[in-house]
Amino acid sequence: MTKSVIVVGGSIAGLMHGLQHKRKGNDVTIIEQEPGQRASQDAGIGFGAEVNEFLKKYDLTGSQIAIRSHSQRVAYYKRPQVHTTQTSLKLTSWGLLYRLLRVNFDGLASAAFPVPPKEHESNGRATYLTGKKVVSLYYSSGVVTVRFIDVETGKEEQLSGDLLIGADGIHSTIRRLVGTPSVEQYVGYVSWRGTVEEALVSKETVRYFTDWLCMNITKNGYLVGYIVPTDDGNFTPGQRLINLVWYCNMRDRSPELDETFTDINEKKHQKTVPRGLVRAEVWDRARRRARGKVAEPFAEVLEKVQRPFVTRIHDAFSSASSFHDGHVVLVGDAFSSFRPHAATATEQAAFHSNTLEKVYTGEMTQEAWDREVLVYARRMILLNRLIGNFGRGALTPFLQAVFLYFIFVLQQKLRRA
Repeated sequence: MTKSVIVVGGSIAGLMHGLQHKRKGNDVTIIEQEPGQRASQDAGIGFGAEVNEFLKKYDLTGSQIAIRSHSQRVAYYKRPQVHTTQTSLKLTSWGLLYRLLRVNFDGLASAAFPVPPKEHESNGRATYLTGKKVVSLYYSSGVVTVRFIDVETGKEEQLSGDLLIGADGIHSTIRRLVGTPSVEQYVGYVSWRGTVEEALVSKETVRYFTDWLCMNITKNGYLVGYIVPTDDGNFTPGQRLINLVWYCNMRDRSPELDETFTDINEKKHQKTVPRGLVRAEVWDRARRRARGKVAEPFAEVLEKVQRPFVTRIHDAFSSASSFHDGHVVLVGDAFSSFRPHAATATEQAAFHSNTLEKVYTGEMTQEAWDREVLVYARRMILLNRLIGNFGRGALTPFLQAVFLYFIFVLQQKLRRA
């Protein structure tokens, strides 16, 4: 029987769940608050087994989507390599993954995917609404109704369905509307992010980052660098991008934090100052902190990044994932948001989709799924705290995170025994 599914949030998590239900033959409407196509800001992302499993099941393009790193390289201050580990992670751009999911979901053509895959007769209808802000939610007798407004005209509309999936990010409206308790807090540091074309840096720097996930530890922060394809799907050496992430300590309510999150138009931002809106003097001041303290490949990329964006790092955790007898479900960052150190945000979105499949087929109860995603989120939150505190030199919080992670793992082993 065809179901009507509403997904609130049209980013990676929302598209994954929307695509899953479309392939199951359900009619899906995604409601996205931003007008037009989502902007990627040239952000790089990493993913592993969960996303691989999802794409294997639902991607019909068969296109290359990522570059595989075979190892991790650790630099310490100006020393370019003090440790290496064997690790495998797929690295891509947020924009390319978004475009892949869109062309599969609603056939949106782009330079990366100019020809949409052929639709199967068993597919449900797929609709992607933009510029719509959800303002209320009502549930009765197995039917979920949401009311939303057009952000440009103010016109009110409503839509009803059998299932509502809240995939609207860390500041989830759906999470607020269902009234679930949640914890969200700034954790004392920010991430600066930007990209540089390979052609703009030296050959030595390109070789340093090629096939590696690189990390540079310094005082009060660390940098991560790796190569990704462009949003348009260009994997050609010399035309790819070097993605840089710099985690930098910044005290809450400090003048520095306030200045950093005030953009070129004097507008104050609570979470992210988008690319193109960061004040040049703020970025130059931030880079001065790293000059002479990082390995040469990182120093060159850092100097070449011209249009960064900056984000406050938060922990956000909800105490429940499903509501109204399973007719409303929170997924991705709407359920829990991790510090972005272990490439787990996209993995969590895919994990939620992959495990919900078992609920849909009757292999798992909704209650069992709720417990499983709760355990997964707690483990990832603790792991990312551990990595983040180690990388930014916060010794006491790092030791606390190690202890809490050990206790958590021990508790899970005892429960399974």
